[in-house]
Amino acid sequence: MGGTGSGNYGGKPTVEAALKLDLHHLIRTGSFRLGATVTGSLAWTDGYTGEQSASIGYKAHMGNERGWVRLCYATTNHWTGQTTQHDYTVELTTTPQPFGGRRWWWVCPRRGDLVSKLYKPAGDWIFASRKAHRLAYRSQRQSPYDRAISQAFKRRKRLGAEGGIGDPIDKPKGMRWATFDRKMSQVEAAETVCDARLLRFVQQLTTSRR
Repeated sequence: MGGTGSGNYGGKPTVEAALKLDLHHLIRTGSFRLGATVTGSLAWTDGYTGEQSASIGYKAHMGNERGWVRLCYATTNHWTGQTTQHDYTVELTTTPQPFGGRRWWWVCPRRGDLVSKLYKPAGDWIFASRKAHRLAYRSQRQSPYDRAISQAFKRRKRLGAEGGIGDPIDKPKGMRWATFDRKMSQVEAAETVCDARLLRFVQQLTTSRR
């Protein structure tokens, strides 16, 4: 389910690069079913190659207020190539909703906190909460300059532009000029921040070499 990122960012694990088990998504799609015990498998694909990058087998039971999910999969040590089989159970529980009904949660196997998503970053073997793995979002791992670059390219992409920072952008067919001008102002503002941060970096580098 879903895709994986290209790896850790800045040498530290991120949410985007980890395998994710979204409980509410699994319930909505019928992978887990209320009042039933089901078995199945889940797979992740590489966001760049489109090839399957990981898979797990599961058996899930959901009662009226509590349940469990048995996870079975293998991990391979990056350095030794040794494969290890994992087979363990994660508890499910519920909390009452303000207007009736109950909301389902994973019980994190490491911290015991109630979460809607579990993660398994590269280099670890267990699915656990974001806090248990100390995962940050990619934007939190970025430097100010990296964030500025990401923002600039994100805004260029919304206009269908494929060039680099500072390259000209054509108005998309069918877009109103007023809308295009507003979005271009956003692109220019983001690229101005990029230029300023790059200039500051070059100045600091030049100063440190003196």
